Amino acid sequence: MNVAGHNILSVSQVANQVKYSLERNFSNVWIKGEVSSCKPYPSGHIYLTLKDENAEISAVIFSQYAQQITHYPKSGMEVLVMGDLSLYVPRGQFQMQIKNLYLCGEGELWLAFEKLKNKLEAEGLFDISVKKQIPLYPKKIGIITSSEGAVLRDIIQVLNRRAPHVRCCIYPVPVQGQGSAEKIAEGIENMNQYGQADILIIGRGGGTLEDLWSFNEEAVVRSIYNSKIPIISAIGHETDTTLSDYAADCRAPTPSAAAEIAAVNREEILQKLDHIQDSFIFIVNQTIKSYSEKVNMLQKRHGFFKPQMILDNWKEKLAEKSVRLKQNFKNQMQININRFETITSKLELLNPTAQLQRGYALAVDKNKKVIISSDQVEINDKFQLQIASGQLTAKVLDKGNENGKNTEI
Repeated sequence: MNVAGHNILSVSQVANQVKYSLERNFSNVWIKGEVSSCKPYPSGHIYLTLKDENAEISAVIFSQYAQQITHYPKSGMEVLVMGDLSLYVPRGQFQMQIKNLYLCGEGELWLAFEKLKNKLEAEGLFDISVKKQIPLYPKKIGIITSSEGAVLRDIIQVLNRRAPHVRCCIYPVPVQGQGSAEKIAEGIENMNQYGQADILIIGRGGGTLEDLWSFNEEAVVRSIYNSKIPIISAIGHETDTTLSDYAADCRAPTPSAAAEIAAVNREEILQKLDHIQDSFIFIVNQTIKSYSEKVNMLQKRHGFFKPQMILDNWKEKLAEKSVRLKQNFKNQMQININRFETITSKLELLNPTAQLQRGYALAVDKNKKVIISSDQVEINDKFQLQIASGQLTAKVLDKGNENGKNTEI
């Protein structure tokens, strides 16, 4: 509505706009205060008031969040809460919708936890892709925990029961208190360098967030991430989660469960070996059976049933091949003989001695060169005449004309 240039809003419009502004600008805020007027409802919602010395804020924990909080709020309790500021439109009541609630000291630790978690997560220390696989059949398991308490005893008992063949290397460290984080990180590094273990179990019993804080320290988390040996974390109870759990290659809900993950039960191994043996024997028997059937089939074939008949058949084929081979050899020899005689006849025709038998003579000069032209000799030159029966010595008396027609000897 617009009256005299003024935009007039309804009560609902104002309430909704304030609600929208609050939820947009004040989401996931942290508030520290004292609980008062705490009242649960059958729906599971918890309504309370947060106050300090100067102001108070109405607040509500809806049922889905009320089931998850660790500490139930009570009047007079100093708390640190996280949630969204909003407006309950039907009453125009400003309130905080609480998602997480911690005791004051624990809440500050939780803030530090979330800050470091976000930092390390951004660096990739919690990526699933970098997790190492836990060996199925380790020979040696390293245990980093307190030498006192039930954790070490529970792990050893489970390993002795399930896998007494597996050796253990215990590295005792303090698991809480000042300097404990450095000792835990040092233990991980030393086990990597000297322990020669196939798996490391890092464990401690349950406790508050403050009790477990050593396993949220950056030095411990980075040592777990840098470990070349796969690490199983077993820290606190199943509902407790530390940054070491995020960095470890495997998280176990309890120390006993960590030991069960680390070592396969010996009975399971024996059963598996029995199964492998049975499978191997079955395969060998099937192979023998298959080859026996093949041998039996071969024995029933014609070649094994009447070997003399086959032998005679091959002898007959061999004789036939021998006759054909001899005949081919004779034919080839005759062809070569005929070819030789033809070549011999041609050579006889080219033989100079045969020409001399027909009355021809061969003239050669003193250098034994055949004389084929009168230009090769001069008057009174002597030369040899080769005739069919011996040699004659001749002398040039006259060269005659150019054609040598009147040459005299």
